[in-house]
Amino acid sequence: MSCNLTSGYSLGCRDSLGGIQRVYIGTWDADTTYGLTGPCDTIESVTTTPSFFTFEQELETASFIQNGQFSTENGTSFYEQTLEITLQKLDSCNRDQIKILGQGVWRVIILDQRGTYWLMGKQNPVRVSASNPQLGKAFGDLNGAVITFIGKEPEPAFAITEAAVQSILD
Repeated sequence: MSCNLTSGYSLGCRDSLGGIQRVYIGTWDADTTYGLTGPCDTIESVTTTPSFFTFEQELETASFIQNGQFSTENGTSFYEQTLEITLQKLDSCNRDQIKILGQGVWRVIILDQRGTYWLMGKQNPVRVSASNPQLGKAFGDLNGAVITFIGKEPEPAFAITEAAVQSILD
């Protein structure tokens, strides 16, 4: 990868919304391949066999953050990807899902509020690092669970086209 900067950044239109609509979680498969295209390396095709399951998210309950880690002393860089999702209405089925998620390795697709899909775990598997099931104290408290997923990648998350996502969800 070249270290030459090839473009700048413009503010453009103010249509930047935060938040996550939906998360798709599938078993991590080392044999998955990706077709990248365009000047910004968007994933346009995926070959994979695992099934993905949809985890819908209520407004303002999920987040995805990518912290760049750069060491000038070692000459290394990587990105720690952190996803938090919320499962509302804690019950025995959610309990079982949390247990299974905590034991596995995953690949995650995130649909943001702007309609863009992002791939978490392209090169390395994603794992659950924490879960916080709770019944709440006050009537307005969360009855559910917050689950935290962590992945470490050599690059930030790639955008993935809707067509590529649909090809692996069907």
